[in-house]
Amino acid sequence: MTTRKTLLALSALVLAAASAPAVVSASSVVPYTRMAAADLAPDGYAHHKVLRIDQDFHPNDDYEIAIDAWVADGSPDALAAVRMWWMDTADADARSPFGKGVRRHIDIDYDQRDAGWDIRIKQGRKKAYVFAVDLEDGKAVASADVRTKGGLVEDCQVTRSRLVAKKVLGIPTGLRRIDVACTDADGNEHRGSVASR
Repeated sequence: MTTRKTLLALSALVLAAASAPAVVSASSVVPYTRMAAADLAPDGYAHHKVLRIDQDFHPNDDYEIAIDAWVADGSPDALAAVRMWWMDTADADARSPFGKGVRRHIDIDYDQRDAGWDIRIKQGRKKAYVFAVDLEDGKAVASADVRTKGGLVEDCQVTRSRLVAKKVLGIPTGLRRIDVACTDADGNEHRGSVASR
């Protein structure tokens, strides 16, 4: 390869890297500790409340699950980070990390893709339930492939959700399913459960 072609190839790589969204962990945007909802938008980032999820893992009924996302001021077309964690509705929607009890039964992985993220909720080596989080018209939204009575609805935008725990003698021992209400690309509403992958 000539020197000129080498320089052109290197220039193309540099430009591609510069235009790609930066990989940022949520812990570098906000600390992984209990925090007030008012502190969820640190300097340089806009906070998006993506989804509020009902649950029956936590013994306190005031706790729900939140999916949050952040957009860096310098990259308004890409999600810089996402996080799934507790939301305490009795304390002005304060957030806090999942404890050992939840982490003993489910794993949560975050995979960045293009301008969005996939949140994978897994139980050991079993199949994962996936929420895709993306920006649509400047708002962060979650979507999923949803199994309904009428069949599979792909990429359905989730409007409501509930994590249903497996229980033994009333004690959560794992995840049974994730129920959702969602809207498809044609505006039709559906109810069902997130399909496992």
